[in-house]
Amino acid sequence: MNQEKKHIILRTRNLDIGYLAKKNKTFIAEKLNITLSKGQFACLLGKNGIGKSTLLRTLTKVQSKLSGEIFVNSMNIESLSPNELARTMSLVLTEKLPESNLTVFELIALGRQPYTNWIGNLSQNDIEKINNSLKLTHIEHLTNKKFYELSDGQLQRVLISRALAQDTDIIILDEPTAHLDVLHKMETFQLLKRLAVELGKTIIVSTHEIHLAIESANELWLMTENDFITGNPRELIQNGSIQKLFSSDIVEFDSIKEKFVLKNSVKK
Repeated sequence: MNQEKKHIILRTRNLDIGYLAKKNKTFIAEKLNITLSKGQFACLLGKNGIGKSTLLRTLTKVQSKLSGEIFVNSMNIESLSPNELARTMSLVLTEKLPESNLTVFELIALGRQPYTNWIGNLSQNDIEKINNSLKLTHIEHLTNKKFYELSDGQLQRVLISRALAQDTDIIILDEPTAHLDVLHKMETFQLLKRLAVELGKTIIVSTHEIHLAIESANELWLMTENDFITGNPRELIQNGSIQKLFSSDIVEFDSIKEKFVLKNSVKK
């Protein structure tokens, strides 16, 4: 039991998420009790507008929780300074980057901000972390390119590389494959799985790529209007939980194909 507790990276206790406008609270999800251990790769699944981004933004303290508690490495995130939190969690969003002339190296170097001095000078250790992140994501050849010259797939790898350079226990990505073609979607999931297995990073991804999530992740978070279900992908397929993601007369989950299909095509 003590060994198990030692490896818990992220935990929530009765977490309520949503929005606060003046004195009115709008609840998106309530009483969430989540536990993730070191090296786990978790995929958050749910239909558009269900609150996936709200959950990820709350876990990273970008958005305020309504109530409950969030613990990272057994520390309540409310007790962590922004700099301390940035050394523990890194967040990769899908928002368009502001215009600039930054090179790939310079963009990745921004991940070292929690560690650089007030002038922002890079130490030899910082440079080694940046170069190692370039190597891990196989983008050394892009080092001197301007980031606006990159394809969507290349830019996604650069943003993951920046998160690696930040050297955090947890990496959280919001729809990292939303604008990628099939090949780059598969490559991105393969990369994230490798980082979890080889580096022991705890990775959380929100996605609509159900098949890739089932194939790659060892933990799924299923978010519906009425439930928040977590567990091993195979268990959630077998007990019918994944079917709850999209309750419809038109589609259903085919456990053999491991994807949602039109009901009248399941047996074809």
